[in-house]
Amino acid sequence: MNSIRKKLTIFTALIICYLGFSIYSNGCADEPSSLGLNFIPTGDTAGVVIFDSYIDSMLITSTNHKKLTNTSGSYNLMVGKNGNYDAKALIQIYDLSDDYDSAVVNSATLTLKYRNYYFPRAQSDSLGQVSFEIFKINESLNLGTITLDSVDNNTFGNISQGSYTGVPASDSEEVIINLNTSMIKDWLESEADTGYANKNYGIVLSPNNSSNVIKAFYSSVNSLGSDVKPELRIIVTKNSDTDTLVYDATGTLSLVNNTTIAQTNELFFLQAGIAYGQVLKFDLSKIPSTATINDVQLYLTIDPVNSILSNQSSNIISSAQVTDTAGLVTENILYKSGTSASNKYTIRLIKSTAVCPFQRWLLGETNYGVFFFPETIQSDLDLYAIYNTTASDPTKRPRLVIKYTPRTTQ
Repeated sequence: MNSIRKKLTIFTALIICYLGFSIYSNGCADEPSSLGLNFIPTGDTAGVVIFDSYIDSMLITSTNHKKLTNTSGSYNLMVGKNGNYDAKALIQIYDLSDDYDSAVVNSATLTLKYRNYYFPRAQSDSLGQVSFEIFKINESLNLGTITLDSVDNNTFGNISQGSYTGVPASDSEEVIINLNTSMIKDWLESEADTGYANKNYGIVLSPNNSSNVIKAFYSSVNSLGSDVKPELRIIVTKNSDTDTLVYDATGTLSLVNNTTIAQTNELFFLQAGIAYGQVLKFDLSKIPSTATINDVQLYLTIDPVNSILSNQSSNIISSAQVTDTAGLVTENILYKSGTSASNKYTIRLIKSTAVCPFQRWLLGETNYGVFFFPETIQSDLDLYAIYNTTASDPTKRPRLVIKYTPRTTQ
């Protein structure tokens, strides 16, 4: 009997030890307390913590910026007016023949081909009228680098060298405009004599008040070759011989402006072509300075009613870390994200080829925030209306989710 009691006592003790060990083990599986973290060696992992701005609360400041962009690489050469929007199209055609000094210019035409892009995006605007005058460019401009602030009232002439009013509606539809032959003669003379006063700096298509839409023609940059580029055709006579000279545009640029767009309590706007972007700055005071950032995802909600997106749009929002507020200098394009069926953008603000900006900020780098902009910033005028940090529906506000690993210091 004593033997049996002894065995039962041992068995009971083993069960109690097992249960105690299980309870201890389960407790270790949970996230360690801040006190427990102090006993983990430097650099050791202490599990993964998820910070959710919807749950844990985070101050996110939102500021709209007009960051002018160069559009010389766009397939669209935009011109026209609509409301407060104004688009000028610049065209340069160089390397004309130098054999036609003293020639008679019988005729000169500019041919443009419509690219079936119009702004704003509505059925009525597809049939809208575009109207413009053509003026000389008065000074040498590098269309590959300039932006809207590079020009002023003295940059362009005020004597019309040609005009157009019409309703192009079909892709590749031709628009043929007669040009002032005196201007073209000056171009040919300056090609033959570099000291000639009236030089060829190109032309600007400047919209007038008869325009009620902005439309795009094929630019000098396209995947279809020279068949759709702006084309200059000149018929000249010299020494009783008449020739037809044909030249493709060597450079094009759209200068688009709108001074009225601004964020509201409900929405902020991202717009290509001008361009408007948004800086979101995230307060990281609730994230330990010693944490290792594993993943950062931002969720934005688009308002389709107030957005204007074309059939040429990529529907992609890009982002970049702001490194200097003066001139809104950015670096490290982080991620590009498409929309989902629920009008949500998911933007992952971390990638393997660059140090995460959130990690940089924790390490002491100045936090200027992240700049968000349309991927087609240089190409079109697509407008994204995004719910702001102060939107009336809290579920539509920007939401940030950070996964990080707490670490300790010696």
